Amino acid sequence: MKKYSLLLGIIYLNCGVAAEPVKAKKADAAKQSQAKAEKQKSSSMVLSDIVVTGESEDGRPESPSKTDFATPTAKVTKKDIEKTNAVTTSDSVKYESGVFVRQRYIGDPNAPVGMRGSNPYQGGRVMVFMDGMPIWNSLQYTFNGSPRWGLIGPGEIKSVDVLSGPFSAEYSGNAMGGVMNFNTVLPQKREVYTEATYMLQPYSYQGTNKNLQGFKTFGSYGDKFGDLSTYFSYNHLENEGQPMTTYGYSNLAGANGGPLLRYTGTGGAVSGAYLEQNPKAVGSQANQGGYAGQPRISYGDSGVTQSVDDLYKWKGGYAINSKLDALFTAAFENLDVTSTGQTYLSNAAGAPIYGSGSTAYNFNGLNVVPVASSFGTSQQNRQTLTLGGGLKGNLFGNWNTNTNISYFDVLHDRTIASTLNPNDPNNANKGQITDVDSMGWINISTKFDNQEFLGRKDLSFAAGYEYQHSKMFTTQYGSNNYTTAQQTNVALKSGGATDTHGLFGQLSWRFLPSWDATVGTRLERWNMSDGVYTVNTLNANNAITATANNAPADRQASAFSPKFSLGFEPGRWKFRYSVAKAYRFPLVGELFDNSNSLTGSANVGNASLKPEDGTHHNLLGEYDFDNGYIRLNLFHENVRNAIYSSFISNSALGKTPAGNYTSVISNIGEVEINGIDFTINQNQVFDSNFDVKLDTTILDSEILKNDNDRNFVGKDFPLLPDYRANLLTTYHYGKDWDFSVGTRYQGRMFSQLDNKDLQLPYYSAFTESVYVDLKATYHFDDKKGHVSAGIDNINDYQAFFNHPLPQRTFFMQAGYKF
Repeated sequence: MKKYSLLLGIIYLNCGVAAEPVKAKKADAAKQSQAKAEKQKSSSMVLSDIVVTGESEDGRPESPSKTDFATPTAKVTKKDIEKTNAVTTSDSVKYESGVFVRQRYIGDPNAPVGMRGSNPYQGGRVMVFMDGMPIWNSLQYTFNGSPRWGLIGPGEIKSVDVLSGPFSAEYSGNAMGGVMNFNTVLPQKREVYTEATYMLQPYSYQGTNKNLQGFKTFGSYGDKFGDLSTYFSYNHLENEGQPMTTYGYSNLAGANGGPLLRYTGTGGAVSGAYLEQNPKAVGSQANQGGYAGQPRISYGDSGVTQSVDDLYKWKGGYAINSKLDALFTAAFENLDVTSTGQTYLSNAAGAPIYGSGSTAYNFNGLNVVPVASSFGTSQQNRQTLTLGGGLKGNLFGNWNTNTNISYFDVLHDRTIASTLNPNDPNNANKGQITDVDSMGWINISTKFDNQEFLGRKDLSFAAGYEYQHSKMFTTQYGSNNYTTAQQTNVALKSGGATDTHGLFGQLSWRFLPSWDATVGTRLERWNMSDGVYTVNTLNANNAITATANNAPADRQASAFSPKFSLGFEPGRWKFRYSVAKAYRFPLVGELFDNSNSLTGSANVGNASLKPEDGTHHNLLGEYDFDNGYIRLNLFHENVRNAIYSSFISNSALGKTPAGNYTSVISNIGEVEINGIDFTINQNQVFDSNFDVKLDTTILDSEILKNDNDRNFVGKDFPLLPDYRANLLTTYHYGKDWDFSVGTRYQGRMFSQLDNKDLQLPYYSAFTESVYVDLKATYHFDDKKGHVSAGIDNINDYQAFFNHPLPQRTFFMQAGYKF
């Protein structure tokens, strides 16, 4: 109760602070405000959510749909984004309430997003769109489940609509966390823009002490020829990321491990390792009630990550008439990610020690047994193609459409990994090759809406259909010569496909002045097919010694999801209660992604997963000022058969190396989440040059049922912190200077279902984080150009989200619009 009482006190104090600027307005501003309020009162059939906004950056007006306001919504404008050090697309939402993107370094291709009661590792729970085209990941989950952020250049973002929860029938159950709609610029005149950014992260932790550097260049050309708008852009992002994984040695004897053993081996003395505690449990009882915090010796890591991402993109728009546009998109992305493991160990002569996995060395009188396969090299190249087309606008009469067809295809995705470090004396160029044989999705969605349904201005209606086809087929090969990409023998083939058909309808009725009600429903049919799972056992020479075939059978499921919302909006106030059922069907990766790495970690899919079954409630209260608002959301979520991937110690599964972890995915019986989401967003505070945005999310989660393992009942659901909070303040000095200070906080959390893991400042932990960010921007030539400098995490806080999150990072940027 203390945290809720504290929040109510904050709300009480801030209501007074927020209301004061309204009173302090000048006489002319007060008259305008009064006239605006009188206009709202006189128009009994038009609510504030429905008022058409002014023209946007590219001259095209943005008109919120009258069928969307059942969902709590916030808008991030281009000016909001400019207040922060936003280098990538995911950076544009890092100060939004309840939103967390796990970006390990700038340009990280694995940057999954979580919202509200959905954590970043719960794949497919946040839907992300680019001008109506889906770029959320309908294929993968956990750390791989990142939206394709790279398909949007930050310089082309016009605004972002952030919707919390699955309260609109337009979206599937994949909106359990929320929806992000990125609106991008479509030029109305000739325009050339160029931008360059430099990043520097002086990184120091254990065996790595290096200035990690990167840069981004962005250029675009837009023009309009009669009714045709065209836009070309190129985005290049190159960066170095800190080592993502560390390798350690623990005593695994006994159910819960034990103290480190005294040296009894033959390898001789070594130096350079680090003594620490394991945040996760080890031993045969790991994630089954076993205790974390056992001592371990960190002897190496995966090495600095080099990431190079190139995006080539064209967008076009053709005005069929003054009210109907045809839109087109084509994008090609090329991504290269490389890393090579490094050992911390060296002998008395200073030579690096890579080990073998069986030889024990003497580190300060203790046994340390390094596994040589920890230090291999990895090289990934991925090339993707995105094509899309759509129709948006008025068809006839009062009927409008928003229709999109999109195609995303992984043209090439190959990861080449070596078994041993290239400098290891025992290296024989053996390794593993992982090929994506076929991966991608096709999405067809069409929506028809009428804002004066049946000729009545108090009725709005929307209906539509959506089809989503997703597929993923991969093959892993053992290689006797990874340097020539030799595919010696197939080790594993895995994959499958899903198809989802959805029909929805939604009716809004403004039945009294200031009152409205929305009723909607969604009917879905889901199919799983073409499952493949073949495992070949390979010996040391990559020859096949055994074969197992475990192809899953096809299956289907259906769901019916009703929605309801009731709103009351007297003047500047808004009150709304929304309730919705939502079903999230398993993703392709959750069903079929089975893979093994050379370091011993593995993913195990589950083709028998049930769909998540959620009931979601939200109560909103909001007061709008001339330059901002204060908003409170109370929400409750109950999800049965929640899908979650547990990291279980290999020692508990009888796998080797015993100290590594396997990802095992399953359904959790029933999870309940209660939350408070509070936001103050105020520009020109007290009629000054200060802008302030404060938001906080309080979460209380609990596993209510789980017949498969009752040890988890009563525990917090993983990766949902008790608190998230952001504070961003901006001072505008004159018309050309902007100075921003921001603070981002995320509280402690558990990663294991048994809640036995600990918050320790080491790899594999999930810790709290406190970041303070700075940015200064100078605009020149009537705001056509800008120069900015900034620092993220100026306090140099070391946090972990399994992997280490960035330390203090410096930015410099210059851009000009011709």
